[in-house]
Amino acid sequence: MNLNQLLTFNHAAETMNFSRAAEQLNVTQPAVSAQMRQLEEDLGVKLFARLGKKLVLTEPGEVLLGYTRKIFKLREKAETVIHQMRLVQRGTLKLGSAKTYARNIMPPLLADFQEKYPLVNIVLMEGSSLELARRLWSLDVEVAVVAYPGTVRRVQFQFFKSEELVLIVPPGHPLAFVDNLPFSRVAAEPIILREKGSGTRRVISDLYRRHRKSPQVVFETSNADVIKEQVARGQGISFLTRSAVYGDVLSRRLALAKIKDEKLSLDIYTAVLKGHELSRPARAFLDILYGDQEPDTAKA
Repeated sequence: MNLNQLLTFNHAAETMNFSRAAEQLNVTQPAVSAQMRQLEEDLGVKLFARLGKKLVLTEPGEVLLGYTRKIFKLREKAETVIHQMRLVQRGTLKLGSAKTYARNIMPPLLADFQEKYPLVNIVLMEGSSLELARRLWSLDVEVAVVAYPGTVRRVQFQFFKSEELVLIVPPGHPLAFVDNLPFSRVAAEPIILREKGSGTRRVISDLYRRHRKSPQVVFETSNADVIKEQVARGQGISFLTRSAVYGDVLSRRLALAKIKDEKLSLDIYTAVLKGHELSRPARAFLDILYGDQEPDTAKA
């Protein structure tokens, strides 16, 4: 019993006419008769009987027709769903994003994607840049939006945009609102750092290394909200992206300070697995990110 036999049976049983079934299938009537004889032989039962000139289904034929109707309805549904996925009308977009970006960068991008592709399910995972880049290996994530964490095996990075990193302190702190701070004054302060593996942590570690200083780390966390809360309470200074602290500075919950001759930025990249053919939702998401721009050369 094969699918072609079942298709022929379904047409013959629905029309109760081998000649009409042959027309619908674009084959000859003898070909239909031969397939039905073979199917009956394979199953060991009679599927059709004749009452005079009238063709009728036997009881096994009635049972089989119930199943073939379900089979071909499922096939039709499968074809429809696959067609919708080809048009990015269905499917799943598996994204990864550094936690700060998930809150400050991703919402408008995801809103744009959902407006264009409302039936596509979005799964967003959060984590450090390095952790998410590695999650591409298992395809738990298909596209990650991360700070460049350095070379990661089998992962390709494409520049997306730069985000300014700013020094944040409590509003009443001696460094608050001060421009042209000597780095020695900043290095003397206790600091709250992002977790190891984050892009922000790498940039700030490089900053201290360039000035031959060691940070006085009092707290480490992957949560930007916890960092802002601890800084506001006077537990230490920290560095976050300007977009992450914009509302807190506006409300005077936090204050900014500027280091002399330093302009810190965090380069944000999209990351994909080398050699993996992206799903249509993933490709559509990248199209929204880059638009008609010609993206910069990827880092391998």
